[in-house]
Amino acid sequence: MPSSGSAQPKIEDYATVEARCDGIPVYAFGYTYVYGVSPDLLPGTILQEDNRNPMVKLRPKKSWEINHNLCGSTPAREPKTMWNDDQPLLPIHLIDGDPETAWSSRGGTCPDTHPEWIRIDLPAESVVSSIALVCSEQGPGAHGQCGSGLKPGKALPGELTVKLSRDAKQWDTVYENANFSGPEAGPTVVEFPAQSAKQVWIIGRKLRPVQNWGPCFSVGEVQVRSPSGENLALVSRGAGVTVSSTYYGYGMDRFTQAMLWPLQYDLGFKWTRVGYDMGMYLWQYVEREKGKLQIDPRADEAISDAWRNGVKVILCLDKANWLYHDPPRKVDWTEARTREMMETYYDHPGWPDASPEMLAGWLRYVDYMVRHFKDRVAYLEICNEWQGIGAERYIELVKATIPVIKTAAPEARIMLGSTTGFDREAILACLRAGLAPHLDVVAWHPFYQTDPDAPAYRSYRDDVKAFKLQCAALGFTGRYAATEWTWAAPYPGTAQWCSEMQKAKYAAQLMTAHCGMDIISLYNETFQTGKIDWDVTLLRNSSFQVDPITPAQPQPIYYALRTLSTVLDDFRPAEFPIQLSSKVERDCYRFARGEKELLVAVWIPGRASDGVREEKCHVTFPGLRVKSASAIDTMNGTEQRLEFGHRGGDTVVEGLLIKDYPVCIQVTW
Repeated sequence: MPSSGSAQPKIEDYATVEARCDGIPVYAFGYTYVYGVSPDLLPGTILQEDNRNPMVKLRPKKSWEINHNLCGSTPAREPKTMWNDDQPLLPIHLIDGDPETAWSSRGGTCPDTHPEWIRIDLPAESVVSSIALVCSEQGPGAHGQCGSGLKPGKALPGELTVKLSRDAKQWDTVYENANFSGPEAGPTVVEFPAQSAKQVWIIGRKLRPVQNWGPCFSVGEVQVRSPSGENLALVSRGAGVTVSSTYYGYGMDRFTQAMLWPLQYDLGFKWTRVGYDMGMYLWQYVEREKGKLQIDPRADEAISDAWRNGVKVILCLDKANWLYHDPPRKVDWTEARTREMMETYYDHPGWPDASPEMLAGWLRYVDYMVRHFKDRVAYLEICNEWQGIGAERYIELVKATIPVIKTAAPEARIMLGSTTGFDREAILACLRAGLAPHLDVVAWHPFYQTDPDAPAYRSYRDDVKAFKLQCAALGFTGRYAATEWTWAAPYPGTAQWCSEMQKAKYAAQLMTAHCGMDIISLYNETFQTGKIDWDVTLLRNSSFQVDPITPAQPQPIYYALRTLSTVLDDFRPAEFPIQLSSKVERDCYRFARGEKELLVAVWIPGRASDGVREEKCHVTFPGLRVKSASAIDTMNGTEQRLEFGHRGGDTVVEGLLIKDYPVCIQVTW
């Protein structure tokens, strides 16, 4: 449990030390193991030619130790109680006698990464002669479809093996079919000579895509039949079920959320964004019974915990509510939790202005949320990725919402809903409509898996500068936020992918650039174990899966961003003269902390490598007599005291080796 009262927080409130490597503790956040300092991701890296000063590992600061930075992430939903943890695809549905409930394995990146399997344990040895895989007629998620894949409960594997055992040690293969198929609804019966068995192992390969979460094995029911046709695989008859993995949804499960929520504190992030899409702060979760608004207690405490630990929370007020839909749906949540995908990607209830009744309900929800969280959130965001309804319609919704927010909390600060992409025209349309004086932040989602050599990426800095001038001309005086951006490095790789090391380098570049442009910067997402084919996470989702929880481990990006959070503590964007002498193009951002400390972050832009790509550079600080200087390697988390000299009134650092990721030069003068 976290420290109570006014006690200083400590990481041991959230993680145990389960190992030491080279004398450094390894912290366990549940089953995710985080090294106490940055690993040597690029061992042997040199920062300055002929510099024999020691390389020293930085001690990463936790969020409560950092005074200020603009680094953050979206934590992929939040902790929740069991009654709000809707899980319609659990393995128990395979033996509940109802094919309209279903199980699905977790999605993969390709059909043949590894097999997915189901094991049925009978309470006693019984004679069996067949199994039946029963596909759902509709199955969970029947009201929504996302992507081109099959619906849950209707995805049989293309290759099937059935094995029987009497002792769970010796297995007899009774069926193999490399070209297995069956109907999209109803049973597919696999027959074999009758024999005694206690365990039945059903192994699927050549998996087919389900919804948008990748190739899976998903079926409504498994029947283990006696020679007379009696189904022995029922929980009501004492049968049990184990599976290779389970898809817990893009919002994941409450156990993973509870384990990994505190990673934000270890990362040293000062910003987090919640409430968009499938989280507990959505209207449809806050008002599950018409007229009764209530925050999930665990989700409520998560906001308080973040706030106590120095993390500023952006709360997105998002989506409509099925209770106000015409006709109403999801009025029986006990039933819905096992039969419907409660995820907005698959089951979108529309927008808050869909009807007068919906709008009135929305405004009550907004009033409730603002009054409940007004002392614990930094900004209130009005909807997420709203361009689909058009600027004119969205503007009217914002105009109706702002007075409710200000009545509930006059000091509340308001964020315009984040746009999909860096949609400058959509944001400017809102400002031209007179919203500028009422807004404290405008936000966008700039890049997803973007080629760092793409023209839009290379011109981003200039585009942001021009955009800020346009916003100022329209009367906007607030902040800017890039609230979702990501690179993906799934293994096995898909058509669009980069390596883990490239992902870390690109993320370090963009996080630094946003901070250098005075933009709140949120990587999307801190962790995400539900959708591994796109790999939107700071953690490594192993393609080898286990049930009930597949642990995720830090990727290089985790450590690189953690180092940046510490390096940028209390540094603000600044202007001061600097000269960089190198033969290659380079990006450079400048920061200051107080009056006597400067920081320069520099790197070689464009596509990065897995190894060390570097170029010699001489750095001159004109008119500045530096007292001390050090270089920080953001990939290795190391700092080295630099050798430098004075030429007249200038300070010169010769032989600095800049990389294809940020190297930071910190000086005092």
